[in-house]
Amino acid sequence: MSVTEAPKSIHSTSGPIKWISNEDVFRVLTWDRLLPAIRSALVAYTQGPNHPHGAVQPLRTTIEAPQNQGVMIVMPGLVKKEGAMAVKTLTSIQNAQLGLCITSAIVQLMDSTTGCTTAILQGEALTELRTAAASAVATLEILRGRDVPKDGHDGTIVAVLGAGAQGRSHARVMTHILKPKKIMLWARRPEAAKALCATLQSEGIPAEVAATVQEAVKDADVINNCTSTSTPILKAEWVKPRAHVNSVGAHAPNKQEMEEDLVRAATIYADSYESAQREAGDIIKSGATVFAEIGEVILGTKPVLNDKITIFKSLGLAVEDVVSAQLVYQCLKTEEQ
Repeated sequence: MSVTEAPKSIHSTSGPIKWISNEDVFRVLTWDRLLPAIRSALVAYTQGPNHPHGAVQPLRTTIEAPQNQGVMIVMPGLVKKEGAMAVKTLTSIQNAQLGLCITSAIVQLMDSTTGCTTAILQGEALTELRTAAASAVATLEILRGRDVPKDGHDGTIVAVLGAGAQGRSHARVMTHILKPKKIMLWARRPEAAKALCATLQSEGIPAEVAATVQEAVKDADVINNCTSTSTPILKAEWVKPRAHVNSVGAHAPNKQEMEEDLVRAATIYADSYESAQREAGDIIKSGATVFAEIGEVILGTKPVLNDKITIFKSLGLAVEDVVSAQLVYQCLKTEEQ
């Protein structure tokens, strides 16, 4: 039996445990539902464990598997307001030769009062959507009050670097929030960019393929870095003044996706100070300083600085998994009533 063919409910001594597939996650997690939940999670993380509506989340645990260039990551978190906690276990293994996905994930959702498991979710769809949603929340906050158009009528241009799951979802969510004039796509494999472009165009999204990174980003108001690169692909001289960059790759100290002079020249926002300072090679190797968590911007305790390029460095938070998993679980329970 494959994971997607698992029973809808698993029985345990503490009661039934709901099984939730990637298909169910994609079906119920609309952007209109997910973005407010992720916004709330980013605020809860910044408020911290001592706030009555805050969140508890340690730094993720990472176990290297060098024999197959792999890694296992364990990410626990609790969000008080949601009354839920969860732990995601994610593996990233070079499985291409086996015809398998590189990334696999499972999320265990628990009731924070009883500690009982309420659901087990396939985590690939959840990770894809919540990561893109965090970039969208950050983009809206950072562009607020800026001259960058947010309705597409006067020429917003979005760039997406990478044609995998994150590239796909970032193109879709940026279309949802910005209604851009066009989305420029680039990927290392041109055939992947062309395939994604065709998919997006079939959905009514104004996507085009760029031959180079420079061509994709040179006129962009918002750039989404969604590749698995370990070495920098985005140069400062290619990014126009006051553009905004969402950086969701290079989430290890030895990896970079942006050249160091770009990072040092920008105002940097992050989902987490701790994660950015300890896990993000772009921050560590450039010696740059994170100006604010995006939760601080939402709370109004830190401003948006509009005088230069901005970067949202996203490492991904367990609390995002918590609220996303809880939202899916609640939506499916409502459907069953």
